[in-house]
Amino acid sequence: MEFRPIELDMKALVERYTKPWHLQCSEYTFTNLYIWGKEANLEIAEDEGALYLFGRYGKGAPFMFAPLSEDPASDYGAVLKKAVAEFEKRGIMPCFRAISGPIYEAFKGVEGYSLEEDRDNADYVYSAESLRTLAGKKLHAKRNHINKFRAEYGDSFQYVPVTGDMLEECLAVYDEWILGKDPTEPGALGERRAIERAISAMDTLEIKGGGIRIDGRLAAFTLGEEIDDEIAVIHIEKADSSVPGLYTIINQQFAEREFSHMRFINREEDMGIPGLRKAKLSYYPAFLIEKYRGSLL
Repeated sequence: MEFRPIELDMKALVERYTKPWHLQCSEYTFTNLYIWGKEANLEIAEDEGALYLFGRYGKGAPFMFAPLSEDPASDYGAVLKKAVAEFEKRGIMPCFRAISGPIYEAFKGVEGYSLEEDRDNADYVYSAESLRTLAGKKLHAKRNHINKFRAEYGDSFQYVPVTGDMLEECLAVYDEWILGKDPTEPGALGERRAIERAISAMDTLEIKGGGIRIDGRLAAFTLGEEIDDEIAVIHIEKADSSVPGLYTIINQQFAEREFSHMRFINREEDMGIPGLRKAKLSYYPAFLIEKYRGSLL
């Protein structure tokens, strides 16, 4: 197989394989693959009706996202056999990631592999209506955050769509956010490049963006897209942590203004980061998209 780095012009190729599987996890959106492609050293290969994605984060173990056949009803065991042969050619133990939904069903139907739950990479999926309205007793504290924010900033804040010409402003928000953060935190440094790639190609990637300005200064922004007719995914969300309620209001406003017609919103995984897990659970997800890692028995 001939592997190549993921480039912007591969969107149609990738979606020819992802769409038939009706995936709702975050990893297989072309946006995710493209904006994190450098950070994850992702390479892609197409071979005899199947798509293979090989990657490696930093000094971590090399892996493949579970391969995709163009026809989900075809022999998935044959596809995995070719993937294993590629691992063996490279002298690496086979390791498959992002196994979820229909891929999980296909994978577990093939003998000779073990599957282990990967809780740190499970996607959090919320009722879009709950994120828009924050209704109910459980989300009372979130409504209080927004009420306090509105009382504090009144007419001095404004929701704005994020457009490609706002790249430098968005990077400034990120640069302020990263100050004092642990650079070894998963994805911390690579996220700046992901933001740059996403905003520079918003139209091609079909990304929507929203931001909050306070006294004219961009203080928060978020980027997402529609996966299908019922679910959207949030890829990036950054805000000035010193402003109470800012994360809450950018979350709520983006859901209300850009995804009013969606049933669910996928806010991706927590990567095993305790604070991030607590924050995602505090919005009471409707369900998690469980993911697994696969290896040879």
